[in-house]
Amino acid sequence: MSVEFFLVSLILAIVPGTGVVFTLACAMSQGMRGAVWGAVAGAVGVIPHLVAAGLGLSALLIAYPLMYDGLRILGGAYLIWLAVQAWRHRHDTLEVGSVTATGVQIVTQGALINLLNPKLTLFFVSFLPQFVPPTDPAPMLTMGLMGLVLVAQTFVVFLAYGAVAARAGDLLRRRPRIMVLFQTGIAVLFAGLGLRVILGGR
Repeated sequence: MSVEFFLVSLILAIVPGTGVVFTLACAMSQGMRGAVWGAVAGAVGVIPHLVAAGLGLSALLIAYPLMYDGLRILGGAYLIWLAVQAWRHRHDTLEVGSVTATGVQIVTQGALINLLNPKLTLFFVSFLPQFVPPTDPAPMLTMGLMGLVLVAQTFVVFLAYGAVAARAGDLLRRRPRIMVLFQTGIAVLFAGLGLRVILGGR
């Protein structure tokens, strides 16, 4: 495994996306507990795409555009649904623990955000093989190890984002109006991301 892969994959994990936004929302509403579960959700959400890329299942998405578009639209619709939920609950009590989502529910929601994004699968198909030497005697094993590194990086990076957001949430809870604005911003952001996924095409 090359240093180049480690650095490039770390940068990819750091660049904010829907998973980071979800982790921030969990951390702001549930404190450090939400940050941890949000990070777990982000890491778990990467695994199905790695498996699909390794097994060649992503070829189906390339061969059947309707399947790709259907999954993409479903993913966008799910993001918009999350936006609606965030908007509806933006005025809820802001005490830590007031949001009753369990760890399993957080992981399920976060994993679905990634699972319903077919662009991630296609990305891994084009990304991971570039770092496997042509002479590698066990390319699938190498890709699997790189995938595990990427999962671990995702967890650590998301946890760092979440820890900062949890601390910010502690401060913002003393200013309810600002917290409501943040929750509203999360709702708008999820809606915008959902529309971008739906309208973005390949």
